[in-house]
Amino acid sequence: MAEHTLSAEPTHSRWDHDLKPRLWVEQGDIVHMECLDASGGQVTLGSTVHDFLGIDRERIHALTGPIGMTGAEPGDVLEVDVLEVRHKGWGWTSVISGLGFLDERFTEPYLFHWNLEEDVTRSLAPAVVPLRPFCGVMGVAISHAATWTLRRQYGCARSECGRHTLSASAE
Repeated sequence: MAEHTLSAEPTHSRWDHDLKPRLWVEQGDIVHMECLDASGGQVTLGSTVHDFLGIDRERIHALTGPIGMTGAEPGDVLEVDVLEVRHKGWGWTSVISGLGFLDERFTEPYLFHWNLEEDVTRSLAPAVVPLRPFCGVMGVAISHAATWTLRRQYGCARSECGRHTLSASAE
């Protein structure tokens, strides 16, 4: 069993049969990955709502990888155990009219920065909000020559993407 490190950059924002793996692993290997936020690193701790409205939408849903699995064949079931997820001490939430599922209730753009402690945030004091960091989206390569993106599939960013763990197979 080997241990590998995969940096966040370069990222991509699509599942594409033609993307070559940045790393090849064997069964049982451990990979330490650094991932960017959904903006692809464009939103920073000092960003304003004006800055957010100007980000490059082609860079959103930044994905790290791909990672190739030695010996995996189309139709194989791949099991990936996520051993730990750590945040970097801050995060952000945005509200953009026409984007997301609350767009009718929130018509003005807004960007909120969260200061994160290890397990909670007190950014909405007096409320203490527990943290449950998640990987966002994980997937396997498309079996045929094609490109797939979350923006194309859903038409917008969806917070539901990371709520559930799904089983998948390499097709």
